[in-house]
Amino acid sequence: MGVRNYVLKDISAYRKKIDGLDRQIVELLNKRVEIASDIWRVKKKAGNNVFDPIREKSILAKLKKVNKNIPEKSLENIFREIISAIRTTEKEMSVAYLGPEGTFAQEAAVKVFGRSCGYVPAPGIEAVFREVEKGLADFGVLPIENSVEGSVNPSLNFIKDSPLNIYGEKTLQIHHNLVSKSKKLSAIKKLYSHPQPLGQCRKFLERALPGVPVIETFSTAAAAEKAAKTKNSAALSSLTAAKNYGLNVLKRRVEDYPNNFTRFIIVSYQMAKRSGKDKTSIVATLKNRAGELYRLLGIFKAKNLNLTKIVSRPMPRATWAYLFYIDFEGHRDDKKVGTALKMIARQTEMMKVLGSYPKES
Repeated sequence: MGVRNYVLKDISAYRKKIDGLDRQIVELLNKRVEIASDIWRVKKKAGNNVFDPIREKSILAKLKKVNKNIPEKSLENIFREIISAIRTTEKEMSVAYLGPEGTFAQEAAVKVFGRSCGYVPAPGIEAVFREVEKGLADFGVLPIENSVEGSVNPSLNFIKDSPLNIYGEKTLQIHHNLVSKSKKLSAIKKLYSHPQPLGQCRKFLERALPGVPVIETFSTAAAAEKAAKTKNSAALSSLTAAKNYGLNVLKRRVEDYPNNFTRFIIVSYQMAKRSGKDKTSIVATLKNRAGELYRLLGIFKAKNLNLTKIVSRPMPRATWAYLFYIDFEGHRDDKKVGTALKMIARQTEMMKVLGSYPKES
């Protein structure tokens, strides 16, 4: 009994220390809010955005250098939420994403903005653009390409004609799960899925659900929602969506390739500032002459600009004419990038800068 009392007394002393530290943390966070409010007043006068990914990235990098005991990922999560919470005391900020709740787009948005801002689930990729264009959301988050299935074509189609800029990017490793109200695979007579997961899980579906009809949805969470309402059906979705809609997980991680990543873009009326490690995205159409693509690529060679992506897409209102989507390293405010963009504009029939933004490290 004496030993037990000694242990409890010992724990009590430690708990008092923790309580004291917790009070200090709250006091320091309040001071941080006061200083952040002063900064926001200066930003507001200058017309700058409250969300500054370059500054936030710099804060995390500095903290990692002095950190000793906290796992790096946990440190990132803690300070992402601190920054997110303090940001909302400066300005109520909203983010539209490809919904409904439980999509990978929502997961990407939370990893960028934290949980404290307002989130607007949009019913489709076009709807994400419209929410931001109408001023109903400050930013939009949507998928642009997958490491297995390639470009997300609706996103390419809408970004070309939108007045919004690409403001940033976020890459997630994607794990798809077969989920259902049913508890047995043999009971499944119908599958709901977004087109991208279908391609990413093709081999699994051929083995596990041969001949089962597929109904396409505008997102993975929408597929889960449909499966929750339809008897003897299943969906390919995230575990979050499965939990949200009360579905059983029949099979986890059913993607055909383990290195399955999706890149999401952040869109906004704002233009991202130069960070020193940036990426620029453009779309262009070429003149109908032999060797035009060769001459276009020669500009990047001449200016020593590294291409990270080039994709061609048919033009919707022209026969056998193509749009070229190109990503390359550098910011449009860089001297050599600015010169290259002028050269590209002269070389092509049409060229539009979709955005210059910090490259994800």
